[in-house]
Amino acid sequence: MVPAKSASAAADERSLGNACRVGARSASAGAPARGPDLIEQLISSRFVFAAVAFALVCAMAATVSFARAPAWQVRDKTWAGWAVRDFLTGDERPQVVFLGSSLVLVPVATVDANFLGRRLDGSQHHRSYYFEHGIERRTGSSIRSFILALPGQMPSDAYLITDYLLDGKKTPPVLVYGVGPRDFMDNLLPSPASTDLFRCLSRFGDISGMLDRVMPDWVDRFNYRLGRCVYLYGMKEELSCRAGQALCRLLDRLLPVPPGVTPYTVAHRREILPGYQMGGLEAGEAFFRPHGKDELTFADNIAEYRKRYSTVRWDTFTTQMRFFAELLDVARQRGIHVVVVSMPITEINRSLIAGYAWDAYRNSIHVLATVKGASFLDLDGSGAFKQSDFMDTVHLHSGGGKKMLDMLADRLAADSALRPARPGKRQPEM
Repeated sequence: MVPAKSASAAADERSLGNACRVGARSASAGAPARGPDLIEQLISSRFVFAAVAFALVCAMAATVSFARAPAWQVRDKTWAGWAVRDFLTGDERPQVVFLGSSLVLVPVATVDANFLGRRLDGSQHHRSYYFEHGIERRTGSSIRSFILALPGQMPSDAYLITDYLLDGKKTPPVLVYGVGPRDFMDNLLPSPASTDLFRCLSRFGDISGMLDRVMPDWVDRFNYRLGRCVYLYGMKEELSCRAGQALCRLLDRLLPVPPGVTPYTVAHRREILPGYQMGGLEAGEAFFRPHGKDELTFADNIAEYRKRYSTVRWDTFTTQMRFFAELLDVARQRGIHVVVVSMPITEINRSLIAGYAWDAYRNSIHVLATVKGASFLDLDGSGAFKQSDFMDTVHLHSGGGKKMLDMLADRLAADSALRPARPGKRQPEM
């Protein structure tokens, strides 16, 4: 027979059993879960559930191309958006396309304002009627021009225009590209991908091959690659644009502008917030106006350009020169003859640029134009432009612009290989 346990022994045994069970639970809590327990925890995890749900939503959105529109349906109300949309939706192929920054846009458009005798909406005016008239007068044949020169345009932007837009039925025989030193050495440019025009045009093709050049900051490259992997993240700008437009339409219906009250434009908002939608442009917001000689005044913008030229950023310079060379290569492959125009600037502006940087700029554009088979028109070195031809230290006014376009028309009309004209009647002035 087994002797009966004493009360104290039984109590000790119960205490030892409880201690072992507690220790076993503590050990199991500290050890990693295995097998069914791990799967159960993952299934019940809110983070994992949210990640899976988001991945499914992205996959469905990508499958149906949610919020994605064809690249040619540019919706941006910006200088670039208006010009690109007008170029792609037009039926007629232009014989001459103008590229460049405001150094080209401003004089060409202000000359037309004087020539046509009325103010011109910057969002709608994309032809040079005076230049077309000059070619017809010199050759007896009419042409159609298109202005794709835009504020702040860099060679990286001009390259995307040439590569993505000037193709197929939109390939012009002649491309006039006006350049200035700011285009290659602007200290205020964070990166080539930061311009409004680059953001607009990057949707037309794959920029992965040039990513290191256009996005030197690794954070920008990471965001780009993340956008390629995660559909909704990659579409964030398009979704934001569409949401903003839908909200504006809703507010216009619910809270219409009272009669007699001027709508609050982007320009008005920019007076309060200087950095607000810098590339934004509503229809009827910016005009090129005709001016008489007595109305022209010289604006001092030297402080702005002192910042732009404060130091020479050779990485920016070499990157933009490479894009310039690649633009010339693409044009030559497509049978487009490029006329590189060295745009004139004032001696005041020129004095801000270090001598070695100026020589590098001048020599590089001349050599590249020659080697790549382009024509070179040196207006800056022609001696034909005085300070009285400028509205500020870099932009020609309508009088200087007329002189520029006359010299360009003389050059194109004199060379049969460059002549972009075709027989026909002159286009109506609209």
